[in-house]
Amino acid sequence: MQNNNKNLSFDSLSAEKKLQFRLDAWLSSTGRTFVSAEVAEIYHKRVQRLIDAFTLKGSDETPAFLLVGGYTARFGGATQADNYYNSEKACQAVVRFIEEFLPDYAFGTMAATGPIYDLLGYNTYRWPGGALAEDVSFQYIEGEYMPAGDYDALINDPTGYMMRRYVPRVFNNLKGLARMPSFFKSIQMTEVIGMVMPFANPELRDALEKLLKAGEMLKAGMELTRKTNIELTSRWGISGFFSNIAFAPFDIIGDTLRGTQGVLMDIYRRPEKLLAACEAVVPAAIDTAITNRMPGAPPVSFIPLHKGADGFMSREQFKEFYWPSFRKQLDGIIEAGMIPLLFVEGSYDKRLDLIAEAGLPRGKTAWLFDRTDMQAAKDILGDTACIAGNVPASQLAAGTPESIEEYCKKLIATAGKGGGFILSSGSPIDQARTENVHAFYRAARKYGLK
Repeated sequence: MQNNNKNLSFDSLSAEKKLQFRLDAWLSSTGRTFVSAEVAEIYHKRVQRLIDAFTLKGSDETPAFLLVGGYTARFGGATQADNYYNSEKACQAVVRFIEEFLPDYAFGTMAATGPIYDLLGYNTYRWPGGALAEDVSFQYIEGEYMPAGDYDALINDPTGYMMRRYVPRVFNNLKGLARMPSFFKSIQMTEVIGMVMPFANPELRDALEKLLKAGEMLKAGMELTRKTNIELTSRWGISGFFSNIAFAPFDIIGDTLRGTQGVLMDIYRRPEKLLAACEAVVPAAIDTAITNRMPGAPPVSFIPLHKGADGFMSREQFKEFYWPSFRKQLDGIIEAGMIPLLFVEGSYDKRLDLIAEAGLPRGKTAWLFDRTDMQAAKDILGDTACIAGNVPASQLAAGTPESIEEYCKKLIATAGKGGGFILSSGSPIDQARTENVHAFYRAARKYGLK
């Protein structure tokens, strides 16, 4: 941990210098152990290739990573439920995947979260091993978890709203959080008792005790996954490629608060409230993208983009409702010295020129495309931003090694021309043929060499 003086020193740096500091720490071997000097050098080269791609520089090889989704468990002999309930099996599956395919980059492992979801009574999702069968993917339960009448409460106090209204609705066993007091009472001695009094309430105490227990459960699970992640680096020289997951302001409102139907109606019925809410959550959207500040972690925030896609809203609606608050989030992430990696689900063919004309700083954003025309993305954004994508998950599941190799070859020759490109699947893969995954990595190394 940095001391306060060093934190002040870092905070006073320019965005450019903050980013360079983070990139240097990611690239450095300091604090890492490797089984050999050769593996240390492999790690260094792999991270440098990603840095070169993000910052639009040429490199000796095109970096490539797969959005592995649920495939790692399937390949490694675990179930999807094991990802949620059995950290040991999930970790073993990751190691088997690494041993088989020897990728340059990996997601690594995460602690089992199923018991925590069960403890807290999480009700907006279903997951394997919980309400779902053991070998299917998770499901989101669409709904209006924030009524339209709550807009003003969210706009006036986003954090308080999420704590006292939203969380008690979506976690059955945290309803007591609705009784959390305002800590502004602490500014006057006479009000301190009023601040403390709610903590005598059994519902609030039960909710807080469950959160403390969940923290202890997560801590125990993280010990095993941390050891596995360290092994991936020390034994194979593998790096991760992002350290945070965040969401765009409009998606925060449209995905999990108002829901798809609700936010679509709001565009027409209460546009001013919707825009004000998007603005209100910008600070939180920035904060979730930059809070993981561990020295040496990839200074990259992964942001899936949902409701701004061509198929969801018009170009004019994108310009009015989606882009302004999203642009402020991007500016905040960049100012903190981190790189936003924007996962564009669906197509952004009708958005590319808007992004290019927005004046984003060169080499400070990366766009991972799902179904966007990659040649157009290269032509329009290639001088400004790193682009990544977009090998179809369907081809990895049902295609042939020859079709995968040909697709990757074409991508590298077009989107990868001159650097600033990362070869990737266009979406997470839950199912894939082993020979096709081999073909993906083989093509990256065969055709990505400069």
